[in-house]
Amino acid sequence: MKNIFCTISASVVITLSLYSYSEKVVLDKIVAIAGDGIVLESQLNEQYDLYLINFKNNNPNLALPPKNLVKEQLLEREILIELQLQRAKRAGVRISDQELAQSIARIASKNNTSLEDFIKKIELDRSFDSFRRDIRQQLILSRVQRGLVGPKVFISDQELLNFIASSEGQNLILVEYKIKEILVNSEITANSIKEKIDKNIDFSSLSSEYNEGEKVIETPWVKLNQLPSLFADEVKDMTVGSIRGPIKSGAGYHFLKVENKRGDTVRIEDQSLARHILIQTSEIRNEKQALTLINEIKDRISKGEEFSVMARLYSDDPGTKLDGGELGWSISDVFDPEFKRVLDASKLNIISEPFKSSFGFHILEVLDRRNEDVSGELLKNKAYQIIYERKFNEQLDKTLQELRAEAFVEIKLNS
Repeated sequence: MKNIFCTISASVVITLSLYSYSEKVVLDKIVAIAGDGIVLESQLNEQYDLYLINFKNNNPNLALPPKNLVKEQLLEREILIELQLQRAKRAGVRISDQELAQSIARIASKNNTSLEDFIKKIELDRSFDSFRRDIRQQLILSRVQRGLVGPKVFISDQELLNFIASSEGQNLILVEYKIKEILVNSEITANSIKEKIDKNIDFSSLSSEYNEGEKVIETPWVKLNQLPSLFADEVKDMTVGSIRGPIKSGAGYHFLKVENKRGDTVRIEDQSLARHILIQTSEIRNEKQALTLINEIKDRISKGEEFSVMARLYSDDPGTKLDGGELGWSISDVFDPEFKRVLDASKLNIISEPFKSSFGFHILEVLDRRNEDVSGELLKNKAYQIIYERKFNEQLDKTLQELRAEAFVEIKLNS
């Protein structure tokens, strides 16, 4: 009786094990072999479920595409992902938990929500752990793709300039100008105006006195592609306040002044030209001694010694010491908060009282201030980003197809 019971029990266990194994195979059926890895049916079904959610949210009034067609496309995507992940593994690509957390926080910020509310929103459709896995995977894929495709993308300076000047570029990179013009018929008059401009005589006054062209009550905003090509070629490199001319055309001699610019690549910065002396504490100089020294240096400069000479002799800032303490033209936001505060409050050519920043004790002197139009570099940077993204995506498609063609891939979806 005992042997019979054991035999029956063993049979039941074997049957249940076989049944469980059978169920597992159905749940995790292999739908594709890709290189050294596989794609499981459960992966494909999960992606299809996410596709359904996104499709219904974005296209509530449209009928769903055929299921088999969608699954075929999703499978191709999963195969490419698997091949890229294999590349990432061989290259040792890793995404730390900190980097992942920062990326998710940025996504929440872009959606104008707190991280806590963002997580709750995600969990309405799926588990947050699943979302984290997808974001980690996207970060890995992005890094692999940059490595595979980035070196293949090249943009020449001429290509950049051609794009900026094109109608497409003008529409994508919206910059508008207010341009004041003086038009005269005589070359002699034009030369006279040029001499006066070189002497910094006010352009508006010259316009009132000499302009023979159309009288404009209020200067309109215009894009480059709305200007004659002769003017557009000049204006595209001009900064706010700059003047070009005389420019000869069939109508006469023109002088152009850019009165203002606007657009997402336009930036006018308040810049200061300053110099400073830094005294730091050290193993042989305590804080009291450092403060005493900076006061002595200020006192010696006040009595007639050269600021630049004192900077070369005493300053502990290796980046400016040899230049007499000069920092070059810059905006105050790039400096330490206390340095910025003193810089902004300082009057021209007046040496500040000694003050302490996170680097040590300073005195500073503002030599000049200006409003600088730095739009040109922003414009080029945006144009570069647009062209780069376009070329990157084109090259990425080619590279991924090459990657798939070179790998062993076997589709088992319909088997």
